Amino acid sequence: MVAVAQTIRRTWRRILPALVTLVCYFGLLVYPLMRMLGLAFPDWRPGTWELLCIMLGPLAGRLSYEFVPSLTTRWLAAIALTWLGVCFVSFNLVVVWELVNAIYPLPRQPSGQALLALTALISVGGFVNAQLIRINHIAITAPQQQSGYRRIAHISDVHVGSRSGRLLKRIVRKTNAAKPDCIMITGDLVDFRDVSQTELQPLQGLEAPTYFVIGNHERYVDLEAICARLQSLGIRVLRNESIDVEGMQLVGIDDAEAKTQVGDELRRIPAMSERFRVLLYHRPDGSQEAADWGAHLMLCGHTHHGQIVPFNYAVRRVFPQIRGLYPVQGMNLYVSPGTGTWGPIMRLGSRSEIGMIELTDGDTSCPTN
Repeated sequence: MVAVAQTIRRTWRRILPALVTLVCYFGLLVYPLMRMLGLAFPDWRPGTWELLCIMLGPLAGRLSYEFVPSLTTRWLAAIALTWLGVCFVSFNLVVVWELVNAIYPLPRQPSGQALLALTALISVGGFVNAQLIRINHIAITAPQQQSGYRRIAHISDVHVGSRSGRLLKRIVRKTNAAKPDCIMITGDLVDFRDVSQTELQPLQGLEAPTYFVIGNHERYVDLEAICARLQSLGIRVLRNESIDVEGMQLVGIDDAEAKTQVGDELRRIPAMSERFRVLLYHRPDGSQEAADWGAHLMLCGHTHHGQIVPFNYAVRRVFPQIRGLYPVQGMNLYVSPGTGTWGPIMRLGSRSEIGMIELTDGDTSCPTN
C-alpha cells in the first residue's frame, strides 16, 4: 500500500504542473474571447477551424519562430505575444462582468458588445502607449565626478526580437538628440535568438561611448554571439569587470538568478579611490552590497514597472525597488521601467523611457517614484 501511495504521489506531482498550465492557458486565452463572442453574437456557433484558431493559434504563432526562424515567423511570434496581452485585458473585464452579473443580471448581448469594444479600446491604447518613448531627466549629486562624463543616457530592456529594428532606430535618434556624454545599456537588448548584426546596426549610429551589460534574455539565447556582434558595432561589453574611464570607475556584472551575484562579483573587484563609482547590473538586486562596496550610482532595469497593470503589484513583491530613484546608504539606485517591451507590445500603467542622468555638484531634487 505504501508503494502504491508513493506511486500515486509521484504521478500527481508530474501531472499537476501540466493541469495548472492547461487551466491557465484556456482560462486566459480561450474562455474570455469565447464568452464575449457568445454574449455579443448569440447565434454564433464556431466551427472546427474557428475553434482551432482560437485555441491553438497563439501557441502555434509563438512556437513558429522556434522551429522555422525567419522574419515572417518572428512577426507571427510578436503578434501571438501581443494577443496574449489582449487576452489578459479581456480576462480582467470578463471576470468583473461575471461577478457583477452573478449579483445583478445584465443584458447579455449589449454586455458582450460593450466588453468587446472595451477590450479593443484598452488594447489599442496600450499598443500606442508602448510606441511612445519619453526622455526622463534625473539629477544626481556627484561631487566626486569633477570632469568627464556628466550626462549619462540609460537604456534598458529594448528586447529586439520581439520588437523590430525600427524601434532601435528611434531609440538611437532620441538618445543622440539628448546629447549624452555616454550611454549605458543594462541588458535585455535582445530577446530572440539569431537577431542579426544588420538589425543591431543602428547602434553604430550612437554618438557617445556606449557600455553594455547582459540581461537574463541574452543568457536565454545566443549570448556569446550577441556580445560579439555588439563589440563589432563599437559597444563596450562589460562582463564581471571594471574599467577606469573619464574619471569614473565603471563596473559591469553579468545577470544571474542568484541574489548573491552582485556581492560575490564585487568582492573580486577593488574600489578605486577618488573615482565616481558606477555599477551596471540588469536586475535591481544586490543594491545593499553595492552600497557597502562603495558604489555611488547603480543602474538597473528588468522590472518594466510591471508593464501591464496589475502585474506591477506582483512585480513589486519580487522587486520592491520597481521603478525610479532610491537612496541606498549613500548610493543612488536608479531602476528603469524599460525602453522597449517584452512579450505583448503593450503598456498599461507604465511608460517606456530613456533615462537622462545629470551628475551635478550640489544638492538636487529627484523625481518621485
